[in-house]
Formats: sequence, C-alpha cells, structure tokens
Amino acid sequence: MITNFNLGKIASIKMQRVIKKTKNSIISTTIFTSIISSTLVCLFFYSIYLILINFNYNFTFNNIKILFYALFFSNIYVTLENISKGLKYYFLSSFGNLIFYSFSLSLPALFILLDFNNYQDVNTLFSISICIKIFGILLILLTLIYKKFINFNFSLPILKDFFVYVKWQTLSSAYVQIFDFFDKYLIKIFLGAASLSLYSIPQQIAGKLSVISDGLISVFIPKISSSKNKKKSFEILNSNFYGFFYIIGFFLILINPFIDELLIWWLKASASLSMVYLFKIFLMISFYICTTHIISTFLDTQNLSKKNSEIETFVLIFFIIGLIISVYYKNINYFAYTMLIRSLIAFFIKAFYIKKNLFNFHILILQNILFILIFFLSIYKNFILFYFFSSLFLILIFYNFPREAIKKEFLQ
Repeated sequence: MITNFNLGKIASIKMQRVIKKTKNSIISTTIFTSIISSTLVCLFFYSIYLILINFNYNFTFNNIKILFYALFFSNIYVTLENISKGLKYYFLSSFGNLIFYSFSLSLPALFILLDFNNYQDVNTLFSISICIKIFGILLILLTLIYKKFINFNFSLPILKDFFVYVKWQTLSSAYVQIFDFFDKYLIKIFLGAASLSLYSIPQQIAGKLSVISDGLISVFIPKISSSKNKKKSFEILNSNFYGFFYIIGFFLILINPFIDELLIWWLKASASLSMVYLFKIFLMISFYICTTHIISTFLDTQNLSKKNSEIETFVLIFFIIGLIISVYYKNINYFAYTMLIRSLIAFFIKAFYIKKNLFNFHILILQNILFILIFFLSIYKNFILFYFFSSLFLILIFYNFPREAIKKEFLQ
C-alpha cells in the first residue's frame, strides 16, 4: 500500500471531470507510470537486499524472485483496482479483488490435497499464488483494453499531479501502516505472544466494520470527484458521512447490551472477560477510524492530501507518547486506549477542519460525546445511564438525520 504511491487513487479522482479522450490518457499514463515506478521500487529493494547479504548471509531468502514478483504485481493490481472504481466498474473491481486476494491465497491449498508430493515445496505454492494474481490483473487490464479506455497517449498534467500529490498520499499510507501494526509489534516484544493473541483477536473482529466503509468510499470517491457544484458536494459528503455515522452508530448501540453473549458464543472457550472488555474498546476505535476515513477521502478529493498528512503527523506524536507509556507499564489495556485516543484526536481535528461542510456540526460533536459515554457506560456496566444517554442519542438522530440527502444518495 506504500510502494504503490496511490497512483490509481489520484487518477480515479482526476478522471471524473474530463472528457473520455482525456480520461483514457489519464488511465494510460497511470498504468505506464505504475509499471515504471513498481519496477524502480523492486530494483531499489533488491539492491538493498544484495548489500545486506554481503554483510550477513542470514538475510538470504530461498527464492528472492518470488518476493519481488509479488511486490511488483501487487503494486500494479492496486492501481488497476482503483482505476476500475474510478470508472464505476464495481463488479469488475470486486471480482478482480476476489481473484487477487482470496483465490490466490486459498486455491494453492487445493494443490496440496490433489498431489502432496509435487506441491509440498512452499515456493511452488507461492508461484501458483502469483500466477493466480497475474490472472486477476489480466482480467482487469484486458477489460480496460476491450472497453477502449487505454489509448497509449500519455498526459503530462497527470504526471505533474503525481509529483504534487504522491508524496502526501504515500506519507498518509505509511502512517496507516504505523497506526495499524506498530502497537502489535511492541506487544509481541514486551508482553509476549499470549498478550498479542488476546489483543489481536478482538481488534480483528471489530475491524470488520471497515468492509462497510471501504465499500461506501469506493462509490463516494468518483461521485464527489465528479460533482460540479458545492451544493452537490455538500449533499454527497453529508449523506455518506451521516449515513455511516448514524446507521452503524445506531446498530452498535443496539447490539451493545448483547455483545458479551455474542462474543462468548462466537469464540466459545477462547473468550474471556479481558477480551470482551477490549472488544468494546476496539469497536469504538474501528468506528472512528472508518468515519475518519470518509473525511480523509473527502479531503483527498478536494486536493487537500497535504492537510491529511499534516494532521496525521500531529496525531502521530500523541500515538508515540501513548505507546511509550504503554510499554513502560506493560499494560495491554493502555495500548488499546492509546489506539482509541489516537482515533478520537484524528476524527475531531479532521471533522473540525471541514465543519463548514458538515450539516449541524455542533449537534454532531454533542452526539459523539454521547456515543463515547454510552460505550464507556456499557464497559463499566452502568446500564441505567447507558439507556438514558442512548435515548438522548436516538432523539438527536431523529432531529439531525439528513433524510432527503440520504434518500437522494442511496434510494434513487
């Protein structure tokens, strides 16, 4: 996600307000640039690899070619997938995603069942996986050629845009990787594998909320990018933002009293009170990460990727301080609260930055305070106040729900 440089995402935004000929040039330029940049990235890392093995042979991989083939094709695929979404070919991108990520990881296992002796070498299985990934890439690429979206005319303006926005988009992607994984590395090192399992399982389950927000954003990017006036942009942003915030927020409050039983039923003997406690915190974290992602995407479509990076840099300072405190006290709950504080700071800063674009911003802030209180009250089993604040939250939903904008966006 970092070495792809978000070329496809930039292109999917830029192609929305141009004629088909220019759009085709943008697509051709993006694919060509992605191939060149991916090649250079692989050569760069391969050079580093050669330097490392000269100093320490323990860095040697059994089949280094597979690693760099995988990196190269993954970069190309991410570009093509974003272009497909930009063209509103959602079935194509979904089917390509199924092949590239799901089939390429699961189908090689069938070869073990069919003929264990010939396919017991892990490198052979990796090679099969890469072949399946290449098929997913060819499916999208040949579709674009068949639909005549590739004309091999290269666009200098889009190349300039790449140089302007790539650094900020890539920096944001790097921050996402730090925020998503660095805490788990530290837990593994300082608290051990058992603590990592206790921490990761509820985090992964709660993280499934991103499936909904990612699907929403796939449609949101081309619609908001192609909007020709501020009023239309305002309606698209608010319908998507409030649609996710209210519908998912209402659902999370609705299931909150039953979360303990649901998690115990799902995990059976693996469930514990600590895991239930962490799961509720991670539900809040995931909810705010997804909501913030919608705002971040809006900023990207308004050519404000630099502002996204500046905010994330500021948030990173608090994140590192929280991790240092967590490591010092060696408390797994502190890591979870660090993630929560990080997600809340990012959300409130970005929401405040676009407050003029959000419907009834002050009510939104009040509702977020209520939402956070509701979850903490459920965590600490104060159900009287939980139901009281939940009722207030629902009343404000009824008052502040942008019905017409959401109807227009999702029910047309």
